[in-house]
Amino acid sequence: MTQKTLPAERATMTFVFLTIFLGWVGFSLPFPVFGPLFLTQDAPLLDPAMGDSARAQLLGLGLALYPLGQIIGSALLGRASDRFGRRRTLMVALMLTILGSVLLAFGVMASWVTLLFLGRFVAGLGEGSIAIVQSLASDVSTPDTKARNFALIGIAMDLGFVVGPLAGGAVLGDVSAGADATHWALPFWIATILFAVNFLLVPVFLKHNRVPAPEIRSGGEYRPATVMPLMLVSFCTFWSIMTFFDFFPVYFVQVYGTEPTWLGVNAALLSVPLVAAGLVVGRLVGRLGARRVAVLAFILMGAGQLAFLQATDELAHIPAIIVIAVGITFGQTATSVLVSDAVPSHAQGRVLGLYRSVTVMAAVVAALVGGWLTSMAPGFPFMMAVLVCGAGVGFLYLPAIRRAPQ
Repeated sequence: MTQKTLPAERATMTFVFLTIFLGWVGFSLPFPVFGPLFLTQDAPLLDPAMGDSARAQLLGLGLALYPLGQIIGSALLGRASDRFGRRRTLMVALMLTILGSVLLAFGVMASWVTLLFLGRFVAGLGEGSIAIVQSLASDVSTPDTKARNFALIGIAMDLGFVVGPLAGGAVLGDVSAGADATHWALPFWIATILFAVNFLLVPVFLKHNRVPAPEIRSGGEYRPATVMPLMLVSFCTFWSIMTFFDFFPVYFVQVYGTEPTWLGVNAALLSVPLVAAGLVVGRLVGRLGARRVAVLAFILMGAGQLAFLQATDELAHIPAIIVIAVGITFGQTATSVLVSDAVPSHAQGRVLGLYRSVTVMAAVVAALVGGWLTSMAPGFPFMMAVLVCGAGVGFLYLPAIRRAPQ
């Protein structure tokens, strides 16, 4: 069946793509700066006399505050968008993101780590905006276009995550040697500008405060028992995804001693199969159904990570990385479609917010478990991810999911 896009849907999805892309560029732009701020003695944030262990502990706390904010913000803002409307709630979320970025920048400039931590948490709260724009995509999508539109969100994230670190690395490369605190804060100020542009786009593209109509709100029931198995599937999907994203650079360093510059290039090249798969996954979901594509995603990720461990040099990993990347895109899109299709319109924000919180919790678990496993052997995190993929396939064959519409 031909997928036709209506003008209103096209305008909304243009906004969704721009919002996600700019948001992820802004979110990832300070990545190359954040670690050196804590670990480099020449950086202005901490006392130069502070030991390496204390620096690493503070960095870990700073990294953890962002996903903590995401977990809380996604659930609260997603639910609020169902009650108060997408436009109004999205503007609140973007204001939180701007505030968090400003606090981060001032924290660096003032060498005030507590203010930086507060900014990190507030910025995480604002990242609940992703659940809102996913709800917007669901609101305007037809059954034929939903998978394609959700795949577009994944493409925007992938592209943003490539542009952001490359730009941030370029800025850090210019200012890291003997630079003052103002220069170290520059990536955070650039991110703030991008978040402000996002905020200004809202009234341009969203003329109305979209709230599910009363007749829709009264129809259909949201049953948590229907959604919980899908959240287990999503948890397994993102555990496997984040294991690969977090630990393939660690594996390359541990096994091959790969230099940081080449790790950045490898991460950028990974976006090619991610984006390519995003261009076809919508049609694949239309043909096979979201559940079958989710099964395929687990197979590709599991088989790919097993093949990744069999490679004997850096170039030999490329075929396995391509297979894993395709599985990642398939899994991201299929799980979001499964979750969205399981609930009525008036619960989209609430459930997609919960979905976002679950994916962040999976990322935290993947990092903690993977960090423990990699201390024993570089390949152990990937072996765990293979087992998680197997569990995910099992969850997909639970009766509650098999009865869900495809």
